[in-house]
Parts: sequence; C-alpha cells; structure tokens
Amino acid sequence: KDLNNKKAVLVRRDTGAKEEVSTDELEKRVPELLAQIQTDMLEKARRDRDERISIVFTWKEFVEALGKGNMVLAPWCLTTESEEWVKEETKRIFMEKAPEEEQKSEEEKAKGLTGAAKTLCIPFNQPPLPEGTPCFTDNGKPAKEWCLWGRSY
Repeated sequence: KDLNNKKAVLVRRDTGAKEEVSTDELEKRVPELLAQIQTDMLEKARRDRDERISIVFTWKEFVEALGKGNMVLAPWCLTTESEEWVKEETKRIFMEKAPEEEQKSEEEKAKGLTGAAKTLCIPFNQPPLPEGTPCFTDNGKPAKEWCLWGRSY
C-alpha cells in the first residue's frame, strides 16, 4: 500500500516516533535520521551516565553511593594498597548484605550489584582537589587525584 503511494514509514527504534516520507526523499532522509538517532542516543547515554556519578569525600559516602549502583568519583591517594583494601572491604560489606538480597524479588535482584568496587579510570579532566584533601579511604594519606570507581557484577 505504501509503495503504491510512493511513501514509506520510518520508525525510530529509540523513541518509537513514526515519520512518513515519500520514496523520492528516502535516500536523503534516512542518513539524516540515522545521524539524529545517533546524536540523541549519545546525549541520552551521557546524561544517564552523569546522573549516576556521585562525588564523595568519605568512606561512608563512598559505600552509600556504591550501594545505590552509582559510579563514584572520590579523592584517592593512588596507592595499590588502598586500591586492594577498597576491593576487599567493599566485597566484604556487600557480601554481608547478601542475605538481604535473598528477600528480594528476581527483578530487584537483577538490578543489584554484589561485587567489589574497582577503579574505572582517573579522569583526564580533574575537578579541583583542595589542598590537604584526605584520601576517601581514611588511611591518613593525602589524596593525589580524583578517581572514578564502580562495582563488578
């Protein structure tokens, strides 16, 4: 029917929006629409990522943010020992919470993360780090950089 009328319906998989286009315009419109879809999806992904980053200064804030499934930007001393400590300590903390997980529905369990925290990256674009800021691990060492942390599955 559409082809007989020299029309096509373009449907965006990301939004479900439909657009009727004449077959004469398809060659021009499809690349434009694909470029717009990519731009929109990238913007949404960045927005979603940015909404899931918590900035913290203390161990308590760090654990709370991780527990919400967020990535965490924290001031860090850059030592291997502290990185290993964070990994082991968060693994222990979240394993202790595992019995609570048994009470949840399968859907709620699927959303939860139970693994240890790990470093994701040290961002190139560092927010200002006030002089004397301590490492979030409370190990007594000064922070040297902001580091982005997340949890394993």
